[in-house]
Amino acid sequence: MRRPRQQRTRGNRDSAPSGSTSSESQASARPYLTQSIDINTNLGEGFGPYKMEGESDVLPYVTSANIACGAHAGDPLIMEAALEEVRYYGLSLGAHIGYPDLQGFGRREIHLSTAELRATILFQLGALSGLARTLGFEITQVRPHGFLYRQISSDARTAAVVAKAVSEYDRWLVLIGPAGGSLIAAGERAGIRVAGEAWVDRAYDATGHLLPHSHSRAIIKNPNEILNQAASLIRHGTVMAVDGTKVHIDFETLHMHSHMAQAKQVAEQIRQMVPNAAALTAEPFTLDSHESNELAFGAY
Repeated sequence: MRRPRQQRTRGNRDSAPSGSTSSESQASARPYLTQSIDINTNLGEGFGPYKMEGESDVLPYVTSANIACGAHAGDPLIMEAALEEVRYYGLSLGAHIGYPDLQGFGRREIHLSTAELRATILFQLGALSGLARTLGFEITQVRPHGFLYRQISSDARTAAVVAKAVSEYDRWLVLIGPAGGSLIAAGERAGIRVAGEAWVDRAYDATGHLLPHSHSRAIIKNPNEILNQAASLIRHGTVMAVDGTKVHIDFETLHMHSHMAQAKQVAEQIRQMVPNAAALTAEPFTLDSHESNELAFGAY
């Protein structure tokens, strides 16, 4: 199922969506999907001769893919091969960033200074972007991994550093993270858009947070339960927490990956639930008349 890839270069645009009031600011931090939701997956999470099996199996059923950038996983050759797959399937390109922790796959608790964290994020974005441009396309979204992903849902400082680093690199990028939490506020302050993410095979608590990997029920392993959670999210925007509470999840992108039980079959059925899935884009979702004229006539 090959889809043609067409993407305009962003060049050196220095404008980003913004709002003048707090309510407008909150709106401007959310991406606009004209039809439906984005479905994303991770890609290139190997290193050297070690490959993550089955990653390619779900690619026909997603709209965007996030490539590991060499910190928690990935290396130049694996990244280049993953980029070819993203181009082949016509997906939106994401940078899958994490702590520099190959041995721990980015899941170990690591704490860097603000300067160190900012630099490692910029380093990863630059590495993937450089390779992508040789193939004629650019990064659309940024998705943290592992411990960094967990941090940005509850640690305001880390969320702010990640969002600020993304905005420094390219303020037209979309930052993906756990729905709710510190993500939206960090995006507003940094002047970038964010996309709340929901998981089809991870369990939630009654507050709408993912259960930690250490929890015995963190991973949903039964394919039917995965499909039921996906259907509930897609149709109603809700999940059933482990204590039986029905929780609303405000999300724009749905995450699924090759680690799911019966991943290929499950991914195919989930995509059938979202026939008009729409990828995230590196374009503003609202423009006033002044901004529209500037873009139309190339004003600076």
